Amino acid sequence: MSSYKGHTIFAFILSLLMFYDPFAIALAVIGANIPDFDHEFKRNHVLIIISIGMILSIFLYLLNLPIYLGLIIALLGLIFLLSSHRGFTHSILGAVVISIAIFLLVYFGMDLSSYFNLNTITNIPLNYVILVGILIFLAVLFLNKQLASIFILLMLFFITLVYFGIVPVFKINVYSLIFSVFLGLFSHMILDSFSPAGIKPFSPFSDRKCYKKLGLLLFALIIALYLILFPNKLDFYLNLLPHFY
Repeated sequence: MSSYKGHTIFAFILSLLMFYDPFAIALAVIGANIPDFDHEFKRNHVLIIISIGMILSIFLYLLNLPIYLGLIIALLGLIFLLSSHRGFTHSILGAVVISIAIFLLVYFGMDLSSYFNLNTITNIPLNYVILVGILIFLAVLFLNKQLASIFILLMLFFITLVYFGIVPVFKINVYSLIFSVFLGLFSHMILDSFSPAGIKPFSPFSDRKCYKKLGLLLFALIIALYLILFPNKLDFYLNLLPHFY
């Protein structure tokens, strides 16, 4: 099994190639660390995730706010609880389902801004503040303690730069957010396919294991998507090359 460091670095490099948005890069890193929550030694952590989801649902209900956030978190925990190691969470369908769940968590979380009269907190858009809060929450849930600490510091540093106008406010692209989570999950599958244990990419429909050939195919697919969906980014990096000579 690749270490969390390997999964994190690989997802970070791939997301840098595809996204300008630091939120998308952050979600890719989180996504890369999610699949291994199907492991037996994560069971207590998974039960905590389910409990947090249910408590949050009750809390939101009492505040007369949508309970979707809590239910989605509980659903994610239930998926991990019912999955065998390197089964559903390491499959193509699992990557799609988890990506949608994380995206909905982010989307409904940002929508909470519509329940408040404030559009900004000082000069920071409220949806920025909420999104950073959600990302920090996800980091605490899914990242290694050491990595989560670094992640949180970087998020706070970023929002500070926005506060002082050093980094301009940009429109959040919700489509890049869902794709970034999927990219992180996909990158995890690629690395694990190169291990002797392999992965079950077609779970729960088939227990057939696949290895590095599938990993190479998935990596080629990501590169193809990059060339098709992000041609401007490719031009950007190609234009940078002469500066290194």
